[in-house]
Amino acid sequence: MASEDLERAIAVAARAFDGRVDRQGQPYVAHAIRVMLDVDTDDERAVAMLHDVFEWGTVTLRQFHAAKFPKRIVDAVDALTKRHGESTAEHVERVRGSELAATVKVADLRDNALEWRLDALDGATRDRLVAMYRETAQLLGTSLDEICGRPVS
Repeated sequence: MASEDLERAIAVAARAFDGRVDRQGQPYVAHAIRVMLDVDTDDERAVAMLHDVFEWGTVTLRQFHAAKFPKRIVDAVDALTKRHGESTAEHVERVRGSELAATVKVADLRDNALEWRLDALDGATRDRLVAMYRETAQLLGTSLDEICGRPVS
């Protein structure tokens, strides 16, 4: 049985991503669900569902805080939310400060680098995103190939 925090996270994410699609034209919530299914604990699953609600969803800070998530979840979601104008290095430094955020970020990278997702992109977008994913993985202390368990090109 899912924790109350996870149930609230699913509800918030479903509202935030309602009608939104990803770069591949798929419902955005599907990405959050795949990331959720790739982690182990209910806290990780809650953060996975919420990790993109500010960047790609429609949730407001007020709506997010109204859901009354525990500080550990709020802090991890905050760490995972890239700020406007922030470099990848600055963002990953914040992610590394939260074990919960770092675990979800690895699952997020793995999902973003799925072959079918990358194959659905035009070449320039694919190359740009793979370079960003590689840099993020390296800043996390690993490699994209290691995260994915295969060479990513």
